[in-house]
Amino acid sequence: MGKIARVILDSPLPSLDKLFDYQVGAEIEDLIRVGQRVRVSFGRSKALQDAFVIEVADSSEFVGKLSSISQLVSSVPVLPSNIYTLLRTLADRQASTVGDTLGSAIPQRFVRVEKKFIADAAPLQSPRRVEHAAITAILARPTQVESNFAVKPLSDWIVKLLEAANEAISSGFSALLLVPDYRDQNLLRDAIANTHLKDHYLDFSSDQTGSKRYEASLSCLTEGNHLVVGSRSALFAPLQNLGVIAIYDDGDSSFQDQQSPYAHARDIALIRQVIDGCSLRFVAHARSSEVQRLIDIKYITEITNAFVAPKVAFDETNSRVSTLAWQAIREAAETGAVLVQVGSRGVARTAYCQDCSTRALCMRCNGPLWIDATATPRCRWCNAQNLAYTCSQCKSKKLRQGYGGSTRTVAEFGAAFPGLQLIESTGDNKVMSIEGKRKIVISTPGAEPEAAGGYAAVVILDAGQALNRDSLRASEEAVREWSNAIAKMSSSGRAVIVGIPNHLGQRLALWQQADIARDELDSRRELNFPPHVRLGSIEGSMALISALVDEVKVKGVEFLGPITVRSKTGDEEQRLVIKYPYSAGAQLAEALRAAQLKLTAGSTKTGASGRVSRAIRLRMDDPEVI
Repeated sequence: MGKIARVILDSPLPSLDKLFDYQVGAEIEDLIRVGQRVRVSFGRSKALQDAFVIEVADSSEFVGKLSSISQLVSSVPVLPSNIYTLLRTLADRQASTVGDTLGSAIPQRFVRVEKKFIADAAPLQSPRRVEHAAITAILARPTQVESNFAVKPLSDWIVKLLEAANEAISSGFSALLLVPDYRDQNLLRDAIANTHLKDHYLDFSSDQTGSKRYEASLSCLTEGNHLVVGSRSALFAPLQNLGVIAIYDDGDSSFQDQQSPYAHARDIALIRQVIDGCSLRFVAHARSSEVQRLIDIKYITEITNAFVAPKVAFDETNSRVSTLAWQAIREAAETGAVLVQVGSRGVARTAYCQDCSTRALCMRCNGPLWIDATATPRCRWCNAQNLAYTCSQCKSKKLRQGYGGSTRTVAEFGAAFPGLQLIESTGDNKVMSIEGKRKIVISTPGAEPEAAGGYAAVVILDAGQALNRDSLRASEEAVREWSNAIAKMSSSGRAVIVGIPNHLGQRLALWQQADIARDELDSRRELNFPPHVRLGSIEGSMALISALVDEVKVKGVEFLGPITVRSKTGDEEQRLVIKYPYSAGAQLAEALRAAQLKLTAGSTKTGASGRVSRAIRLRMDDPEVI
């Protein structure tokens, strides 16, 4: 009968999320390997389907005549067994399909790059596992420190990641370092360039070209101790001798996938750690409640050493800029640069009707309006301009500004601090670094530029508004943003947080980050909210989600709702919230996937934007529902 190849089709359709057997022709029998790209015929379609070889066997349980593989696209095993196992496990956990993640896991193919790789004939790495893997968490010092990796001081979080990588590479293994975005990638890349680790470096950053990304992915397959640096998708780098995964700032929202399977990088890393048998380390300035939960149940080991806390003062005043903040800015600007973190960009973070004070909402999707740097009212959800705004209550067409954003703060500070240079840094106006003194940087969270030697002072404004966001994670996210800003301060600098409650201010003044995370987790546990339990959602028509709930009967699972929601594209549908314990996750995911396949086979929906999508959107973990 010859060899049989079991393949997975490159398709997100739930009905095709399984292995299919194909006959291997005599002409490629000696060439076929696990992980290779092939093309196959499927069903009645004349078009060939892309697929990947998952297994090669001597026989098949299929009764009937097997089709043959139509084409061996490439001899390179771009989907090795450990990565397929990761995709399969992730799909099963998230009630998704392997096809949903193939696009993220395997970069686009470039024939020129692939031909060069084959011509170089570099030996492929055999799978290896470390002997003593450990899962650890460490709080980085919020300052720069001396290290063996550079002559000048480096941010402690960078040192912690390099130490983990150096240990793995020195032992003959590869390392995978994950950071949230391009700013952190640039900092880490520059630090690596000045160390011996540069000879092992593979760039998986999101800002490089597709061909470079594919080249780096192929290099992961070769023998050697590789150092892969990237963001969320780098977790699928096909390393075969992975020694450690180190993640910086796992609480950053950039690590949450916004497409199916809607998984967080933290969860993917935990799955890969088990599959590859590697070590896993979480590094951050502020601890996420998810990591704290794993520490509490002793799945993660805490390895933070004591260090001197930064100088942090706080003020409970209702004034946006307190006397303490004014004084800190005025004094620090004479000796260095000052960082002022504000809650939002633009002229105003919110807008209200001038006549009746009703919060202004988008006329397209009903999202909240804000005033951008050009004084144009825009929607925070769909970014639509609302030049013809009309109040839904009193029909007035006039708007008034709410709390000040970064642009208005720059104008106000320019009048208050004549002679000082004012710099605005936001997601729209990217400033990577600054030098010199007598500068004030007004920045939104996550857009803070680096200052040579660190900032002389860091001032946090709008703390009360950050804590009052309409989100379960408001307090946790605020502490994380403030901590990362304070970490850019020089060792002799001081920080001021304005408008923060006394109990939280005291914790931050003593830099009790673990206690803050523990308090947050305890409050979530009392309310029976994530991460104490898992919380998911189902969105679709009332008929479909009602039928799906009738099909799913799993002990310990609560269905809450449904409620009517409007998406950021203006579509209106029903949402059902699912609350369930971790122990019920596997059974629930299997039941939901089976019910979805049964009820929505061949069904799609077309939204107001014209986009076609699945009839039901299923998220096993949904951070947006609370």
